[in-house]
Amino acid sequence: MNMFRIVLAFVALSCISLSAQQITGNIRGTVTDPSGAVIRGAGVTVRQAETGLLRATTTDRDGNYVLLELPVGHYRLQVSANGFQEHVQDGITLNVDETASVSTRLAIGSEKQQVLVSADAALIEPTVTSMGKVVQQQELEDLPLNGRNFSQLGLLQPGVVPLTPGIAEAGGSLRDGQAYAVNGQRPESNNFLIDGANNFNGVDGGFVLKPPVDAISEFRIITHSANAEFGGALGSTTNIITRSGTNHVHGELWEFLRNDAVDANNYFAQTKEPLKQNQFGATVGSPIKRDRTFIFGYYEGFRNRQGETALTTVPSVKQRTGDFSDSAQRASRAASATTPRTSFSMSSPTLPTRIMWCHRSSSTRFQKTCCPSSRCRTLV
Repeated sequence: MNMFRIVLAFVALSCISLSAQQITGNIRGTVTDPSGAVIRGAGVTVRQAETGLLRATTTDRDGNYVLLELPVGHYRLQVSANGFQEHVQDGITLNVDETASVSTRLAIGSEKQQVLVSADAALIEPTVTSMGKVVQQQELEDLPLNGRNFSQLGLLQPGVVPLTPGIAEAGGSLRDGQAYAVNGQRPESNNFLIDGANNFNGVDGGFVLKPPVDAISEFRIITHSANAEFGGALGSTTNIITRSGTNHVHGELWEFLRNDAVDANNYFAQTKEPLKQNQFGATVGSPIKRDRTFIFGYYEGFRNRQGETALTTVPSVKQRTGDFSDSAQRASRAASATTPRTSFSMSSPTLPTRIMWCHRSSSTRFQKTCCPSSRCRTLV
């Protein structure tokens, strides 16, 4: 029983945490008659084209209506009132954390008559001070991306710049999950969300899960003055919305190949470095119960087989037999040219050998690289 309560409390807290992050949009507006007077009690209904989701409400005494927490997608708006023709508007695109303002003017006539409008709704957010841009699915699929990394499209927004080579090199592998810097802030100052859940890596300051572009419906980068629900970051907040199933079965397969067929030789390599990289995957979505329950899944694999050329020091023929006389002579010349305080002498050109350490007082002068035997001590 106690375990059941713990699990129930965990699920409740998880729901509260998820609901704090905005992953939906809103539609609001005012309904008026031809003279501009507001219409009270008009019925307003929206239907999502992809899933058939229905939401309905009525206008208040000021003729205003608002529909909250709508999933991102395309909607159809229907407005009806007694003594007026029904108003139907298609082409309303709702993005994440945005409010579409759709005000309608009803024409006088029979309720059986219908006025059909096909146009995109003007998006305004009069109560929001944050700045940002939405990258939609069409851009994700059409624009070329190196490695199919969605975060590269964030560089198209004002104030977003890639990591400088110095920062990327200094951080090493810890910079792999960092995408960009925004408005002069460090890359660690960014925040990442996926479907409202935290996608931030506290170790390197980047994102944890990188879904393929085919599984992303859209994402928005809030670059300035984010709302309180997106707190905890001085830089930007990237909110990723994944795709969902619809009333139609749909899916995709992909395979991207890179190899060394047209590569040039490395300057320091005698032969061409081998390269074979495969990036492949699939997505599938379908309804479980039409207009009610849907499913969507994806998989992406990455295989990379690549040769690298590196500069390194290898032992000479003499060194392989234990003869380090050449190295000792070079070290002795370098030591005598830089500092007279320490010198090395080797009793034999081959190992094992004896290393002598000498120290000079202020009244003793060195001759070449040797010192009086009374001042020498055997180290090995």
